[in-house]
Amino acid sequence: MNFFVSPFWIQLTAGLPFAAAAVLLFVRTPSIAARWSATVLAVALGSAAIIFTAHTLGASTAGGGQFAVDDISSPMLPVVLMLHLLAMLGTAKARVSPQFCARLLLSAGFTMAALLAQSGALLVGILSVAVLLPWWDLKSRGQRTRGYTIYMGLFLALLLAGWFNLRAAPQSAWPVALLLLALLLRGGIVPLHGWMPSLFQNAAFGSALVFVLPLTEVIGVFRLLIPHAHAPIMEAGGIACLVTALYGGGLAIVQQDSRRFFACIGLSQTSMVLYAVLMRTPNGLTAALCLWISAPLALAGLAFSLRALEARFGSLSLREHHGFYEQVPGLAICFLITGLASVGFPGTIGFVPMELLITGSVDRSLWITVVLVLAAMFNAIAIMRAYFALFTGRSPTTSISLRTTPAERIGIILISLIVFLGGWFSPPVVESRHRIANQLLGEPAGAPVETPTHKPRK
Repeated sequence: MNFFVSPFWIQLTAGLPFAAAAVLLFVRTPSIAARWSATVLAVALGSAAIIFTAHTLGASTAGGGQFAVDDISSPMLPVVLMLHLLAMLGTAKARVSPQFCARLLLSAGFTMAALLAQSGALLVGILSVAVLLPWWDLKSRGQRTRGYTIYMGLFLALLLAGWFNLRAAPQSAWPVALLLLALLLRGGIVPLHGWMPSLFQNAAFGSALVFVLPLTEVIGVFRLLIPHAHAPIMEAGGIACLVTALYGGGLAIVQQDSRRFFACIGLSQTSMVLYAVLMRTPNGLTAALCLWISAPLALAGLAFSLRALEARFGSLSLREHHGFYEQVPGLAICFLITGLASVGFPGTIGFVPMELLITGSVDRSLWITVVLVLAAMFNAIAIMRAYFALFTGRSPTTSISLRTTPAERIGIILISLIVFLGGWFSPPVVESRHRIANQLLGEPAGAPVETPTHKPRK
């Protein structure tokens, strides 16, 4: 057996974070816990990259049993581990604790398991257990957990009721509606979005980040809903996602706190991903699979900049201009390029997926296209407003050095490579995602897709 296509890599990717989290039970020094977590996440990321490469080249990487790699999950394994690694690198040393590192590793393990799970019952169980991690974080910080408990309790009730009734009546529509409602709540769709801004404001930024950005609700839609899809129910869910995308973008423009600003931007962007999934058209699913890769990475880079600024200056208000550019120009550039990538700026990782989503919506309805364009425009306005508030204006004077740390420089380099190399290699990714979308919908594998290119206007 070829060593590079052995199931060992799947076991390493999924099992290593859990084992490392168990080791942290015996660690009391924050610096050791931080180094241990970063090393484990880097090793798991390398293993996930090997799995993705082997799967892309056509090698058999199936793990067998309840966990296996398929076309949907293979590119998301390195993406999710990169999110967790950036969350670790971007956390200030003063805010790192063994408990935080353990939660981060457990989050990586649960997300890997959700992506690899081939059984609906197993996926439902993983999604149910994973909601305990943010609750643990809020409790450890002395924050109120009542609101989060109510929302996630409703999520669990809808998820379990929908799943058990779907098994009893596979052709019935109302279990599908319950499952869709549960997954929309997990994604923060209006009016079930109140838990998300509150989580970002009260929990550790890294914990909220790794709970929201992997978009595990998307894998739930693919595994649980699409095989039993009912068109009217999916259409209703898609409309709710469109409303949320527009609402979240508008709300981000008027936010005065940087964390709530990021929560609203994330809410708008993730709603677009869910809408693309629920379109259930070849171009829509292609856009969804591409956005599922690009949006979390771009938003993680944006969060990386905000968290690094918080480590230096504390809580950030967007009411005034702070002038941080002179102190931390690297973070300013990182904030700008990742923010623009998240709204589909040409040449970045988000350009092709956003163009594909908008052009694919033309076939559905003109008003849908208008809503998506307005949502993207609102997000862009909010990002530029936040950039000017944080990095322009009179520069404050400080008596200590605010230069970026080695870990932050590594993170900035990784983010820059992802943003621009991701845009460069978008066409082959789109082709592979379009083939998978056709397979999911039972369309001919060779059906064409229009990939946006950088062509000058005549």
